[in-house]
Formats: sequence, C-alpha cells, structure tokens
Amino acid sequence: MAVVADIMSATPALLPGPPLSMESFEADEACKNSLKDDKIAHSPKEEGSNAKIMIRDITSQLPAIFVVSIMIFMLGIPFGAAFFPTELELPGKEIMGLRMFLFSTMMAQLVFTFSSKFTNCVGVQMVENVPFYLELARILIAEEGNGESASSTLFFLFGISSLIVGLSFYLLGRFELGRILYFFPKHVLVGCIGGIGLFIVVTALEVSTNTTFTFTAEGVNECIIQKFQLLLPVFAFEVVLRLLTSLTTKDGVAQYPLLGPIYYCFITPVFYAVLLCAGISLESAEDGGYFFPPLISSGSVFNKDLFRIFTEVNPRMISWTAVVKSIPTILGLTAFSLIHVPINIPAFAISTNVEPDMNAELIAHGYSNVISGLFGGLQNYLAYSPSVVYSKSQGDGKRSSLSIVTITIAIFIYGPTIASYVPRCMAGTLLLHLGIDLFLEGGIDSYRDYDTLEYSGICLIMIVMVVFGMDQALLAGLVAALSTYVAQSIVYQDPIRGAMSGARLRSSAWNRSSEAQQILLDPKIGRGRIYVVELQGHIFFGNIVKLTEDIKQRLNQKRQAGDEPIVVILDFSDVLGVDSSAAQSIVKLKIFIQKNFNVKILLFVTGHEDGFLCSYDLSHKVVDELGRKSIHIVENKPLLKERRMSLAAGALANHVESQQNVIAEIPRSQVFETTDDALIFAEDVLIALEDPTIIQTDCHARFPLMHCTSDNIDEVNSILETIMPEASEDEIEIIVNLLAPEKYQRGDIVWEQGDASDSLKVVVSGSLISLLEDVVVRNATESICPGAVIGELGLVNRNPRLTTVQVLSDDAILYSLSREKWQTLTEQQPKIARYIDMLVIRYLFHRIQHVSNNRYLPV
Repeated sequence: MAVVADIMSATPALLPGPPLSMESFEADEACKNSLKDDKIAHSPKEEGSNAKIMIRDITSQLPAIFVVSIMIFMLGIPFGAAFFPTELELPGKEIMGLRMFLFSTMMAQLVFTFSSKFTNCVGVQMVENVPFYLELARILIAEEGNGESASSTLFFLFGISSLIVGLSFYLLGRFELGRILYFFPKHVLVGCIGGIGLFIVVTALEVSTNTTFTFTAEGVNECIIQKFQLLLPVFAFEVVLRLLTSLTTKDGVAQYPLLGPIYYCFITPVFYAVLLCAGISLESAEDGGYFFPPLISSGSVFNKDLFRIFTEVNPRMISWTAVVKSIPTILGLTAFSLIHVPINIPAFAISTNVEPDMNAELIAHGYSNVISGLFGGLQNYLAYSPSVVYSKSQGDGKRSSLSIVTITIAIFIYGPTIASYVPRCMAGTLLLHLGIDLFLEGGIDSYRDYDTLEYSGICLIMIVMVVFGMDQALLAGLVAALSTYVAQSIVYQDPIRGAMSGARLRSSAWNRSSEAQQILLDPKIGRGRIYVVELQGHIFFGNIVKLTEDIKQRLNQKRQAGDEPIVVILDFSDVLGVDSSAAQSIVKLKIFIQKNFNVKILLFVTGHEDGFLCSYDLSHKVVDELGRKSIHIVENKPLLKERRMSLAAGALANHVESQQNVIAEIPRSQVFETTDDALIFAEDVLIALEDPTIIQTDCHARFPLMHCTSDNIDEVNSILETIMPEASEDEIEIIVNLLAPEKYQRGDIVWEQGDASDSLKVVVSGSLISLLEDVVVRNATESICPGAVIGELGLVNRNPRLTTVQVLSDDAILYSLSREKWQTLTEQQPKIARYIDMLVIRYLFHRIQHVSNNRYLPV
C-alpha cells in the first residue's frame, strides 16, 4: 500500500520486468557473497578485526540509515499527536503518542531484522489505523469520560488489538493461508483508503489548531474560521509542495524521490526564518498555538514519563463495558490491518527483484505485532516507501538494520525534547498532504477504474467513514461488496453461455451404422431435435430466476417455430457452483419442462466427477420418481411403418411380425459427467425412437433393450462394412483375413502412450478407455466401445502412440492388423489399402469437428 509513500511523496517508480525467480535470485546472492568474501579474504585493507569490518559496513550505509531515521522521526511527530482526539483530557498525550509510534516501529524493525526474508526492509507503526484509535478513544470518552479508567482501558485496548492482529498474521502464515487476503474486494479497500484520507485531512485540521472539528456550523467556525491563522502556514506549505511535485513529475513518475523528505526537513527552519523576518518572538508564537506544548515536564528526559506508555494500564480501572462496546471497532481494525501486507510485500519484492514468501512475512508480522501488543504497543508492518528509499540508498543487512533500531531508541528517549521545537504546521502539512493524496487515490483516481456501481460503493464508504465513523464505514463496505457481487452476477454475467442443436454439436460416436447415420442426419427426426443449453459461472438465488425464464422462453420459441426438441441437455460443465436455492429451482424447472413441453428426455451434465458443485443432492433430485418413469418403445409403431413405406409390403409385414417384441426402455431424465456422454445418449434416443433394432447392435448404446431378437452375424465383417461402406464384400473379406484376434483381461494395457505404432486394432467386444498421461485437462479420456477402430493414425503416419489404452471390462476381443501386413497390402492391393487411408481421414475429420464444436459453443 502506498500510504507511507504518499506521506513522504517519495515513491520511486517500480522497476520494470517481472520479479526474479528464486533460483536466479539465490544464484545472484551467492555470487555477491562470493565476491564479498573474496574481497575480505584477499584485500589488505580488510585484514582487520571483525569490529573494523562491522564499522566499515555501517559507515558505508550511513546515508541510508540517516535518511530512514529522519523519515521515522518526521512520521512520529504528526501521527503521535494524532493518536488521541483533542477532546481527550490526557496530560502529556503528545509525548505518549510519539513514543507509542517509536516503540511499535522499533519492535517491527527489530523483529524484521531476524525474521523477515527481506534484508533491506523497514518496519513502521501502522499509521493507517489512526481513525480506529480515535474511534476507540471516543467510545471510552462516551462511556467513562476523561478519567483514569478511560486511559487504562484505552491503552489496554491498544495492546489487545495488536495481539489479535499479530495472532491473525501468525496463524495465516503458519497454515499457509496468505492467499486468502487477496479475496478482499478491491473497491472496498479503495473506498477505505479514500475515507481514511478524508479522516486524516480532518485530523490535520485538528492537530494544527488543537481543536475538535465537526461537520456543523459551530465546528467549522471554531476549527477553521477562528483558527485560520494557524491553518494558513499549513495551506501555504502544502500548495508549494504540490507545485514542486507537479514540476518535478514526468509521465506520472517523480523525478526526485527524496523531494518530500527534504521538503519536510526544511519546513521547520523556514518557519523560524519567517518568524524572525516578521519580528515575532518564540514566546508569542507559542502563546498563539503555533507550537506543541512542552512535551517534557522537567529538565531531564530520564524521568517517570520515559516509560509511562508501559505503565498506563491499571487492571483494576479497566472498564469492561467499554471493552465490549469496542469489539466491533477492534474487529474492523484487525480486518483493515490484514489488508496492507498482501499489498506492500509484493510491491516491495518487485521493486527489489526478490521472490516474496508471503507466509514467512505474515509470520514475521505476527511476531512483531504480538511483541508490541504484550507491552501495550500499536500495530506495525513493513512500510513500502521507507523500505524502497532504504534499499535504493544501499541499505542492507542486519548491522544496518540494528543501527536503525539503535537510533530509534535514542529518538524514543530524546525525541520529545526535539519535537518541542517543531512547529505544528510541519505536522499539519504532512498530515494534510497524506490525507489529500489518499483521497485522490481512493476517491478521484479510481473513477475510471471501476464501474458505476463499484464507484458508488467507494463514495458511500468515504462519506460514512467521515460522518459516522469507522465501524459504520466497514459495515457500509460489507453492504457495498455484497451488493456489487449480486448486481454484477445478475447484470454482467448471463448464466447461459450459449445454446445450439445437436446437428452442430455432434458426439464422438462417429462410427455408427449407415442406418443410424441416416436417422441422425434426417432434418426432422435427427440431431436437430437435440437442444443443448450450456450454463456458466455461479448459479445462485440472484440469477436463477433469469436462468429459468430464459430457458422457458427459448423452448417456447422453438415450439412456435415448429422445431421443438425431443431431447434437452442442460450442461453445467462451466458452472463454478450452485447454491441450494438455485438447485431446488432447477428441480422445479425440470418438472415444468417435462409437463409443459413435448420434451421426451431431459439430460443433465455435471462436468465433474463428484457431480454437481453444490451441497444439495441435485443429482438425485433431477432423477426423481417423475424422471425415473421410462419411455417404452415398441418397434411396430406407425411412425416406423411410415419410414419403411419404400419397402415391399410383404417384406415389411414379415419384418414387423418378427421384430414386434423389440422394446427399448429409456429413462426420461439422466445425469452424465461429460457433455459427450450426454450427446451419445441423446443420439441413441433418436435412433431408438425410430428403430430399436438398429440401436441394439450400436456400440454406443447407453440404455438397455428389454428384449431383442436378431440373427447372429460375423461381427468383424459387420464392423468393417459399417466403417468402410465403399468396400465390396470381397474386399472386406481380404482385410478380415489379414486381422489376427487378440484377447485381453480387465486392467490389461493394450499400449502405452509413447509406444511405437505397430498395428491397427478393431474392437469386437469389451470396453476400453483411452487416456492422456500426465495432463490435467477437461475430457482427457475417451471411452472405446465395440465397433471402434483404434491405432489407425499411428499405423499410417508412423507417429508414436498418443494415448494409453486400457481394458475396463472383464474381457475384450480385438482384431489386429500388423504393420508388416499393412505394408504388404499397400504394395500388392493399394486400392484396398486406400480404404484404410480414407478411414484415417474420416476419423480425423470427426475428431477435429468434435473438439471444435465442444470448444466454441456459439451464443
């Protein structure tokens, strides 16, 4: 998060390119360490003691140490004064606030020195939580007034909140749940940033004038109009800084990253120079409110106030009623604290070309916040901008980091004395500049990045935060997040991805008999009577009404056009989840379709091995008693007779009489794992509705024939006649004589992926499966049924086996054409060999068409 970056106006541009991989980073570090060790071992100047080496390392990094220490001190003055509201009557609260900031900062830096994977990071007190601290203080004032009980309870809450934040960080890191933090809605975070910006602007006015600002005529009059002389230098310094920043920014990138820190350093001497030129004495300026009151009550800094922040809590004076009322604010503070790390750490890792370890950094943050909380300290984190400035100033290593801790301790002791000579306008300018930048980042710059609904949520959060407080703002953020999710799911994501007929979305069962193909290609009774509706996204209570109404409307349009489908397939393959309300509505939709439309079969595709992605038992419910009723198809129905009008009347009568007991039983609803399985079943239905005797010998039949009478045939000849309709009986017989039978048992491997392609095989009986090894993709397997030909492409093209083929049934019989016999056939009878070439081309065409149709489903 670029909050501290905005404070200092010193955010350098991120380095181009992706972060280095961990391997390249470790190799680079090993090289650097090797060179460093080599220099130490061979340079005559390095032959001193370890103390001299340490002094040399620290001396070489003095600029980085100095810059970061100044930044910490400058941050501590305004925010130390902002931790407590002006209405809280707590003597010495400014010095306590400064030391609270410094203590939390030194704890963070000390822990990160030994626990963080970064060797050049800077830890700082979490300044973004200032609005929460003010909210806690005001809860206590309303409950306990301005007494010792309020003070003890407030510092107790500070420590407890840090402990809770630290434990949250630690547990997330320990259980490797760091990624969960990325699921926080971004526009809610942006709204909080903008709201905190406005909150800090108000804090800047209060710190500069030492009054309480309210959005009333009296509050504006007291804080701004009557004290405008105190705000005038703040506004003047802010305007000058904005102008300098604008003049030194090129293409959105600050050309001088240290402009902010240097500018803030010069505010104090410039203010003194103005007083001198105007002839105003320091006593008059102090009486006029231009300086903070003396922060040290006695001449020595080593007095009882030095460790006051650690002794302020009196367990007997804690107001537990106020603690209970503060729980929502503490929970909000915890949630908001967790947001910063997933933003700061990756950003700093990119800037320094380091591979981040989010879970390790979360654990380090857990340690630093727990230790701070045990002593009643505030929350802390890895601050992005100071870390980048420190890194680019060549700061690195434990010695340099511990030097920063040592200087911070010195500032902890002597800082209040120095801060007494810093004018209020310096703290006010820093806070005002930060607040405006955060407001611009969250409320203005985000306008083009979010849609109207999301931006409305951002504005709502900002307004509620400033007018009503942090707790109400976080509640508004929750409402905004849920409203956005529901609205976008309904408005922007149509639960129906597309729909099309089975005439275009064909199954993989392309080696059916010529009679079956004739039925499926018929425009009136064929694949065109299959209607596939593909769903997508999350199906939930917010869009299920739109889904059901859309499907009903589509079926009505089909009916009016005289093209009502016989089989409807609802494909859930691309659905990410179904809630219980939507699942129950889907069951009602199924019943409605079966009662009100002439849809004989309704099929469902889950797209997942575990069924529908919902806790509701949808798979069972869509095949309820109504769905389990079967369609019984007897062959001697009028429709079949009409289709056979071209046959001789006597032959037809004899055929019907011999086949009149053929009955197919088809369930009215069914659930499948893949779309292809559902399409094969749907095609079987269309064939069975016309002639069950055809489907009885079809290798892809997916439902039982209750009774069937047919003549025994030579299965190999029958299969070859089906797949090679151009070949004569004599030519078929020649091919059959070249085939050798093979028997397999359950679990046998016919061939493995990558094996040499030395044969073509015809599946006569049994079931097999073809699967891709070492891949995780949708539809990476394919069922192989009797009547299929496998290995034809490898035989002709000589490429290795593309998949592994394994037997699933108890036994299987295959007939194999070896490469040697294939070569003999091509040399002696090329016309017959050409039939196999045509088979390869036809199979390739069907496969490409099948994959293409399933990949691109038109809307």
